[in-house]
Amino acid sequence: MQLDEITFNPWELVTSIAWSPDSKWIALSAGDFIRLYQFPGFVELLSFNIGALTHGLEFSSDGRFLSAGSRDGYLRIWDINDPVHRSDKNTQPKLTINAHRKGVNNLAFHPAKPILASGGNDAVARFWDVETGENLGMMIGGTFAVPAIAFSPDGNTLAVVNGDVVRLREVGSERIIGTFLAKNPLYSIAYSHNGKQIMTGSIENVIYLWDAREAYRTGVEVYPTPIELHGHQGNPGRFSALIWQVAYNSNDEIVASAGVDSRIGLWESQGGGLIKMLNGHNKGVTSVAFSPDGLYLASGGLDGTLRLWGIKP
Repeated sequence: MQLDEITFNPWELVTSIAWSPDSKWIALSAGDFIRLYQFPGFVELLSFNIGALTHGLEFSSDGRFLSAGSRDGYLRIWDINDPVHRSDKNTQPKLTINAHRKGVNNLAFHPAKPILASGGNDAVARFWDVETGENLGMMIGGTFAVPAIAFSPDGNTLAVVNGDVVRLREVGSERIIGTFLAKNPLYSIAYSHNGKQIMTGSIENVIYLWDAREAYRTGVEVYPTPIELHGHQGNPGRFSALIWQVAYNSNDEIVASAGVDSRIGLWESQGGGLIKMLNGHNKGVTSVAFSPDGLYLASGGLDGTLRLWGIKP
């Protein structure tokens, strides 16, 4: 059930959403702006004009940092605990990093260290010290742009999407320790909180659920077969068939998918049964994010709206 809505100007596309770990803040990108709200009540705490669309938005696991990765190729990091950021909505970021020459697509904070990973259109994933902005290393994603990345819950593995392949790379050595191969190119990815499952969204309406322990590696004869979730109805072969983002709820029992067919899919993570399709956006859905307390799902879309949905415990 939809509980609330924020409507922006029609040209202010909502392209990314992130919750703070304590569920007290919600950040989103709307048009050229990054906005941070106190929750509940949607009291605006920060409003910063990036000057470009932002597709990567993440809080650090301790809730201290908020990072945005934008189409202009820059990462911007705010220290949310800094009193200046609490008192001045238009304050400058703590760090601004020229990260990817062709644009940033996705971000992932390390679950235990002050490290931020970014994936870009230059087919590379890079690692950054969020205290200093130092480049700590990089991973070659592959032949194509890197649309999505995700850390494993223990922080030892970074999953990197590249074309129809997901590569599991060992953090520190860059060694490939596992691979998944899909039937069509992928665009989005999420790790379950318990680390046992990986979910990917494709450009052809399909969501895949993979057993993370069954990744193809040396000594394995065949690539694993995922559970396929079908229900989105975008036109195949066109932009409207894109699964823009996927997400797990706090106990890993429910997964959500953002379809550019304007619908949000809720599915059972075990078995992949469809729970419900949420209708409300009148254009493509670009982002879905469950609140860490498990009570809400936030969604953003090309209709310039943020919508809040109630999730039954």
